[in-house]
Amino acid sequence: MAFDKLRKFIYRRINIYMHREMKVPLTVGYDQIRIYPTAVGFLYLGICLLLFILGINYQNNLIIIICCLMLSVIPYIILDTYKNIRSVVLEPVETDNFFAGQSVRFRLHVTCDRPRFAIKTEPMNEDGIGEFKDTVNSGDDIGIIFHPQKRGWLHSGAFVITTTYPFGIICSHIVVDFHQKCLIYPRPVTGKYQLSENASSTGSMLARSSTVRGLDELSGLRPYREGEPPSLIAWKQVAMNRGLMSKDFTATVDDNLYLDFNTISGNTEERISVMTYAVLQLSSSNQVFGIKIGQEILKPDHGEEHRIKALTLLALWGNSEAGTMP
Repeated sequence: MAFDKLRKFIYRRINIYMHREMKVPLTVGYDQIRIYPTAVGFLYLGICLLLFILGINYQNNLIIIICCLMLSVIPYIILDTYKNIRSVVLEPVETDNFFAGQSVRFRLHVTCDRPRFAIKTEPMNEDGIGEFKDTVNSGDDIGIIFHPQKRGWLHSGAFVITTTYPFGIICSHIVVDFHQKCLIYPRPVTGKYQLSENASSTGSMLARSSTVRGLDELSGLRPYREGEPPSLIAWKQVAMNRGLMSKDFTATVDDNLYLDFNTISGNTEERISVMTYAVLQLSSSNQVFGIKIGQEILKPDHGEEHRIKALTLLALWGNSEAGTMP
């Protein structure tokens, strides 16, 4: 445990190069690899030193020869450990957006000319969880996992990639930071919500969560668009082998409906969680709605793009990085 803390301290203090802009994809070179003994390696060197002292003290040539043989293999181990990570090509993989409470895995795509062994990834961020793979082939992914509990941007931080192959006494490591991030949407929580006729918090209440408006009259069929809810699919057309078609409805009610932050009870995060639940429910029904939260107003609309805009607004509202859109 103490050795791990010392190692992370060294990572933060010595590896200044990790903050520089890195090329994508990145080919690991000699200037990025750091080599040092592991805890077992220090023990191995200690044993060699002890044997050397015993051999000199008792003038025993056999003990000295054993010590020299043990030391002679270290250069070969260093070279093998170095080769196990050198020339690996790393490329960041785009990460989807998730909801708070879900597991998020930031990934690096690996390209190499031969299999690499005993590859371990660790996050510089203490909230992350590392991974260990016995064998990494070209085309595989390595990554770190987070379990975010708060909404907003989640940054991966630096990846610490290490290998102790083949004998575990010498470690080669690199630190890479591609500045990966993903947006964490608020955790949806079931609750009561209402739609206001206008963006004012004093507007008249027209609908509760169970009400679906704007889908009263069927106007025809249109090609299916990816991401649309199953309830809009014309299943009869599918049964007749006519492909995926979606029902097209004509709105017959006022489309000036807003989901208002001020009409929901609870503290700030509880209200946002309920609004997230409402956005998911209304979007699944293809409901036309807008959002008013603080001074931010999202105009009424529907569809997958509108759902993402609404969730993004809720995720970033009140956040210092709110001006940065995904």
